[in-house]
Amino acid sequence: MQRDNNYNAGFRIWHWLTVLSVFGALFTVLLRSTFLDKKAVAEILLQKLAALGVHLDPEQAIGVAKAIRAPMWEWHYIFALGLGAAIVLRLLLMATGRAELPLLKVLRAPDAMERFKAAIHLLICLAILVIALTGALYYYHDALGLAKESVHWAKELHEALLWPLVLLIAAHIGGVIRHELTSKECLVSRMIHGDEIRIS
Repeated sequence: MQRDNNYNAGFRIWHWLTVLSVFGALFTVLLRSTFLDKKAVAEILLQKLAALGVHLDPEQAIGVAKAIRAPMWEWHYIFALGLGAAIVLRLLLMATGRAELPLLKVLRAPDAMERFKAAIHLLICLAILVIALTGALYYYHDALGLAKESVHWAKELHEALLWPLVLLIAAHIGGVIRHELTSKECLVSRMIHGDEIRIS
Protein backbone atom coordinates (compact mmCIF):
# COMPACT_ATOMS: atom_id res chain seq x y z
CA MET A 1 0.00 0.00 0.00
CA GLN A 2 1.39 3.38 -0.99
CA ARG A 3 1.48 5.95 1.76
CA ASP A 4 1.70 9.71 1.71
CA ASN A 5 5.23 10.64 2.78
CA ASN A 6 4.25 13.73 4.74
CA TYR A 7 5.56 12.90 8.19
CA ASN A 8 8.60 15.16 7.81
CA ALA A 9 10.41 16.63 10.81
CA GLY A 10 8.62 19.98 10.59
CA PHE A 11 5.22 18.30 10.46
CA ARG A 12 6.04 16.11 13.45
CA ILE A 13 7.32 19.10 15.47
CA TRP A 14 4.09 20.97 14.63
CA HIS A 15 1.97 17.99 15.71
CA TRP A 16 3.64 17.39 19.08
CA LEU A 17 3.96 21.10 19.86
CA THR A 18 0.23 21.40 19.22
CA VAL A 19 -0.50 18.35 21.40
CA LEU A 20 1.63 19.70 24.28
CA SER A 21 0.15 23.20 24.03
CA VAL A 22 -3.49 22.10 23.76
CA PHE A 23 -3.32 19.52 26.53
CA GLY A 24 -1.34 21.89 28.76
CA ALA A 25 -3.89 24.66 28.28
CA LEU A 26 -6.76 22.22 28.84
CA PHE A 27 -5.13 21.06 32.07
CA THR A 28 -5.05 24.62 33.41
CA VAL A 29 -8.73 25.00 32.53
CA LEU A 30 -9.45 21.75 34.38
CA LEU A 31 -7.64 23.12 37.44
CA ARG A 32 -9.61 26.37 37.16
CA SER A 33 -12.92 24.54 37.27
CA THR A 34 -11.97 22.06 40.04
CA PHE A 35 -9.17 22.43 42.61
CA LEU A 36 -8.45 26.09 41.87
CA ASP A 37 -11.99 27.34 41.40
CA LYS A 38 -11.92 30.80 42.98
CA LYS A 39 -15.21 30.38 44.85
CA ALA A 40 -14.23 26.98 46.21
CA VAL A 41 -10.80 28.22 47.30
CA ALA A 42 -12.35 31.35 48.85
CA GLU A 43 -14.82 29.20 50.81
CA ILE A 44 -11.98 27.05 52.17
CA LEU A 45 -10.09 30.17 53.19
CA LEU A 46 -13.12 31.60 54.99
CA GLN A 47 -13.77 28.34 56.85
CA LYS A 48 -10.16 27.72 57.90
CA LEU A 49 -9.55 31.32 58.96
CA ALA A 50 -12.84 31.41 60.87
CA ALA A 51 -11.74 28.29 62.75
CA LEU A 52 -8.61 30.24 63.77
CA GLY A 53 -10.69 33.20 64.87
CA VAL A 54 -9.80 35.30 61.84
CA HIS A 55 -12.71 36.80 59.95
CA LEU A 56 -12.18 37.72 56.30
CA ASP A 57 -14.56 39.55 53.99
CA PRO A 58 -15.86 37.25 51.18
CA GLU A 59 -14.59 39.69 48.54
CA GLN A 60 -11.16 39.68 50.14
CA ALA A 61 -11.23 35.88 50.15
CA ILE A 62 -11.99 35.91 46.41
CA GLY A 63 -9.04 38.25 45.91
CA VAL A 64 -6.73 35.88 47.79
CA ALA A 65 -8.09 32.92 45.83
CA LYS A 66 -7.32 34.71 42.55
CA ALA A 67 -3.78 35.38 43.77
CA ILE A 68 -3.34 31.69 44.65
CA ARG A 69 -4.30 30.56 41.15
CA ALA A 70 -2.43 33.34 39.32
CA PRO A 71 0.56 31.05 38.52
CA MET A 72 -1.86 28.64 36.84
CA TRP A 73 -2.94 31.39 34.46
CA GLU A 74 0.70 32.18 33.73
CA TRP A 75 1.07 28.58 32.55
CA HIS A 76 -2.12 28.92 30.52
CA TYR A 77 -0.59 31.89 28.70
CA ILE A 78 2.71 30.02 28.17
CA PHE A 79 0.87 27.10 26.60
CA ALA A 80 -1.13 29.59 24.53
CA LEU A 81 2.11 31.07 23.18
CA GLY A 82 3.25 27.55 22.32
CA LEU A 83 0.00 27.03 20.44
CA GLY A 84 0.52 30.30 18.60
CA ALA A 85 4.00 29.13 17.57
CA ALA A 86 2.49 25.83 16.37
CA ILE A 87 -0.07 27.67 14.25
CA VAL A 88 2.65 29.82 12.65
CA LEU A 89 4.72 26.68 11.98
CA ARG A 90 1.76 24.96 10.33
CA LEU A 91 1.17 27.98 8.09
CA LEU A 92 4.85 27.92 7.09
CA LEU A 93 4.68 24.18 6.37
CA MET A 94 1.63 24.69 4.15
CA ALA A 95 3.25 27.65 2.40
CA THR A 96 6.35 25.57 1.60
CA GLY A 97 4.41 22.48 0.53
CA ARG A 98 5.47 20.32 3.49
CA ALA A 99 1.93 20.09 4.84
CA GLU A 100 -1.39 19.99 3.06
CA LEU A 101 -4.25 22.40 3.63
CA PRO A 102 -6.73 20.42 5.79
CA LEU A 103 -9.64 21.37 3.53
CA LEU A 104 -7.86 19.83 0.54
CA LYS A 105 -7.58 16.53 2.41
CA VAL A 106 -11.35 16.52 2.77
CA LEU A 107 -11.93 17.34 -0.89
CA ARG A 108 -9.38 14.78 -2.12
CA ALA A 109 -10.42 11.95 0.19
CA PRO A 110 -10.86 8.72 -1.83
CA ASP A 111 -13.83 7.40 0.16
CA ALA A 112 -16.38 8.30 2.82
CA MET A 113 -14.30 7.02 5.75
CA GLU A 114 -11.22 8.98 4.72
CA ARG A 115 -13.41 12.04 4.15
CA PHE A 116 -14.86 11.68 7.65
CA LYS A 117 -11.40 11.41 9.23
CA ALA A 118 -10.17 14.39 7.24
CA ALA A 119 -13.25 16.37 8.29
CA ILE A 120 -12.55 15.65 11.97
CA HIS A 121 -8.98 16.86 11.48
CA LEU A 122 -10.22 19.98 9.70
CA LEU A 123 -12.68 20.77 12.50
CA ILE A 124 -9.93 20.32 15.11
CA CYS A 125 -7.69 22.74 13.21
CA LEU A 126 -10.50 25.29 12.86
CA ALA A 127 -11.50 25.01 16.52
CA ILE A 128 -7.88 25.45 17.67
CA LEU A 129 -7.43 28.43 15.35
CA VAL A 130 -10.59 30.17 16.59
CA ILE A 131 -9.74 29.41 20.24
CA ALA A 132 -6.25 30.83 19.75
CA LEU A 133 -7.45 33.98 17.97
CA THR A 134 -10.26 34.74 20.43
CA GLY A 135 -7.95 34.10 23.39
CA ALA A 136 -5.32 36.43 21.93
CA LEU A 137 -7.93 39.10 21.17
CA TYR A 138 -9.29 39.01 24.72
CA TYR A 139 -5.83 38.94 26.34
CA TYR A 140 -4.38 41.76 24.23
CA HIS A 141 -7.49 43.95 24.07
CA ASP A 142 -5.74 46.77 25.94
CA ALA A 143 -2.76 46.74 23.61
CA LEU A 144 -5.16 46.78 20.66
CA GLY A 145 -6.99 49.78 22.10
CA LEU A 146 -10.22 47.85 22.63
CA ALA A 147 -12.53 48.07 25.63
CA LYS A 148 -12.84 44.84 27.59
CA GLU A 149 -16.63 44.94 27.22
CA SER A 150 -16.36 45.15 23.42
CA VAL A 151 -14.48 41.85 23.19
CA HIS A 152 -16.48 39.93 25.79
CA TRP A 153 -17.93 37.89 22.91
CA ALA A 154 -14.39 36.62 22.22
CA LYS A 155 -14.12 35.29 25.79
CA GLU A 156 -17.51 33.58 25.49
CA LEU A 157 -16.63 31.98 22.15
CA HIS A 158 -13.20 30.98 23.51
CA GLU A 159 -14.84 29.14 26.39
CA ALA A 160 -17.77 27.75 24.36
CA LEU A 161 -15.43 25.91 21.99
CA LEU A 162 -13.72 24.02 24.82
CA TRP A 163 -15.95 20.95 25.00
CA PRO A 164 -16.51 20.65 21.22
CA LEU A 165 -12.71 20.61 20.88
CA VAL A 166 -12.38 17.97 23.59
CA LEU A 167 -14.95 15.78 21.80
CA LEU A 168 -13.18 16.23 18.45
CA ILE A 169 -9.82 15.33 20.00
CA ALA A 170 -11.38 12.25 21.61
CA ALA A 171 -12.78 11.22 18.20
CA HIS A 172 -9.36 11.79 16.63
CA ILE A 173 -7.55 9.71 19.27
CA GLY A 174 -10.17 6.98 18.95
CA GLY A 175 -9.68 6.96 15.18
CA VAL A 176 -5.91 6.72 15.54
CA ILE A 177 -6.23 3.78 17.96
CA ARG A 178 -8.68 2.04 15.62
CA HIS A 179 -6.39 2.61 12.65
CA GLU A 180 -3.37 1.38 14.60
CA LEU A 181 -5.19 -1.84 15.52
CA THR A 182 -6.69 -2.54 12.09
CA SER A 183 -3.89 -1.58 9.70
CA LYS A 184 -0.14 -1.95 9.29
CA GLU A 185 0.59 1.68 8.54
CA CYS A 186 2.10 2.37 11.99
CA LEU A 187 0.74 5.91 12.23
CA VAL A 188 1.99 6.47 15.78
CA SER A 189 5.50 5.24 14.93
CA ARG A 190 5.59 7.44 11.83
CA MET A 191 4.45 10.46 13.81
CA ILE A 192 7.37 9.86 16.20
CA HIS A 193 10.14 8.66 13.87
CA GLY A 194 8.97 9.90 10.47
CA ASP A 195 8.12 7.95 7.34
CA GLU A 196 11.10 5.69 7.79
CA ILE A 197 9.79 3.23 10.41
CA ARG A 198 12.44 2.03 12.81
CA ILE A 199 12.48 -1.69 13.61
CA SER A 200 14.37 -2.70 16.73
